[in-house]
Amino acid sequence: MDPQLITWIVIGALAVLAVIAIAWIVSASVSMRRLGASVDERWAALAETLERRRSVAAPLLEVASEPQRAQVTDAFAALERASGPGEKAAAEAELQRSLRPLVQAAASQPVGSTAAEARTALAALDDDAQARRRDYNTGARELNAKARRFPTSLFAGSAGGRRDFFEVDQSGAVAEPPRIQF
Repeated sequence: MDPQLITWIVIGALAVLAVIAIAWIVSASVSMRRLGASVDERWAALAETLERRRSVAAPLLEVASEPQRAQVTDAFAALERASGPGEKAAAEAELQRSLRPLVQAAASQPVGSTAAEARTALAALDDDAQARRRDYNTGARELNAKARRFPTSLFAGSAGGRRDFFEVDQSGAVAEPPRIQF
């Protein structure tokens, strides 16, 4: 066989391998950035849902005592200040603990009152927040797993790095939303 032909075959094979490697690396980079953006969107949706609770709970605060109102206001302020999943989870648990007596007191209100409607809306919002929590944690788990595999591990930084899970310390405070009894 002609040595020049062998040289061209080797050069061609190396070029094909280089193109495959470049395509694989570009694909991994794009995949990590896309997944990172998806997790960021999920986090923003979860944070927005958690912070929407203030407007929904406003009618409950109107009938609350001054110490209860101050405690709930402080819990809302802590939730707004919290930035990461760990901080938000701790603030969320504290908010749930401070809202629980108000929600229970609203159970004695007649159906159709603003407090009863706020209680119903709060339960729906808690369900929505729990679904968004699961969605965010699923995305974070997927991103973290992908960031440990090669070649995507090379691009974990471009996706914002590893994500923490949103785990509420007081799972009993949020695992079961307030019950509505008619």
